[in-house]
Amino acid sequence: MLEYRMPRMPLTMSYALSEALTVADASPSSNEAQQQQKQKQQDVERAFNNLQALAQLRLNNERFQLPPADTAPGSQQALNSSGEGFHGPMMLGPAVHSKATPMAIIHKFGSLGSGKEQLNLPHGFCLGRHEEIIVADTNNHRIAVFDKMGGLQFQFGDTGKQNGQLYYPRKVAVSQRNGNFVVCDRGSERSRMQIFTQCGTFMLKIAIRFMDIVSGLAVTAQGHIVAVDSVSPTVFVISEEGLLLHWFDCSDFVREPSDIAIRDNLFYICDMKGHAVAVFQENGQFLHRIGNEKVSCFPMGIELSSAGDILIGDSHGNRFHVTCYGRDGVLKSMFECPQLNVSRCCGLKITGEGYVITLAKNNHQVLMLDTLYVQ
Repeated sequence: MLEYRMPRMPLTMSYALSEALTVADASPSSNEAQQQQKQKQQDVERAFNNLQALAQLRLNNERFQLPPADTAPGSQQALNSSGEGFHGPMMLGPAVHSKATPMAIIHKFGSLGSGKEQLNLPHGFCLGRHEEIIVADTNNHRIAVFDKMGGLQFQFGDTGKQNGQLYYPRKVAVSQRNGNFVVCDRGSERSRMQIFTQCGTFMLKIAIRFMDIVSGLAVTAQGHIVAVDSVSPTVFVISEEGLLLHWFDCSDFVREPSDIAIRDNLFYICDMKGHAVAVFQENGQFLHRIGNEKVSCFPMGIELSSAGDILIGDSHGNRFHVTCYGRDGVLKSMFECPQLNVSRCCGLKITGEGYVITLAKNNHQVLMLDTLYVQ
């Protein structure tokens, strides 16, 4: 049955419009004060436009159900858009390998602190246009840009809640079109999105008061910003100018989103509590799930290789693991790093050389692991 549905909105949504229309009293007595007032008015208008678009948009999502829990491992199916079964081991059973292949750390950098090349509970990272490692250094309220060997190239962010300042940044992404940084932090709300130039100069703030916590952030090849809310699992697609283009509710298929990867108009969303990756079309149509708790336990990162393989990272048991699936959803290889006990790894990226990068949040370190050879 075809159904039109609004996403399950966080509680703050009901107050967002009234808050957006509340502008702090100010008596501009200088050009600077007038500029601040103008910026506030632009923020109000952008927030109003986003909320208005959110209220008006409707997505024609066909309803699907997850495969029944008692289906035998390896034989579960999910429906595709035609109602036919998507065949293949989408919810895989016991691992086909008796032991995961060891992964070796070839380099790591970072330590707890606020000094140069130090980190404090970083929550997210991405690779830049030249494969710089860009870290959201959360408790230091800054974005740090490193080369692959851990040398600090530059960092930006003054602590605060004003435009251009950073307050507990959690996620960062880079537009491959222009090198601009997209940063999600707390600001004065639950979540705030800001755009900075490739040099770290503030450009604009995007009002995202309809989101609670951004757990996944990416920029498409077209320059659209894709953000995933982990509290009310919903995907939002936003233009570089800050306009909400469309959204879809994924809460029927994802319990707690933790990361997102995009390729060929397909959205791959890590489901940390669902121990899998849910795959959607760009319009929000659910396709299938990959993985289960026996092979992809509490996934926190996802990457798509140039060969089309799907790599899922997790750190259950205080070890960093990577599980590799083919584009058809069939398990190919599993890897584990025995060299270091880690806690809460965030994200997974592959460099041009094939090195695997992850962020060990509670270790305050960036890890670079050797090339994985997939069977």
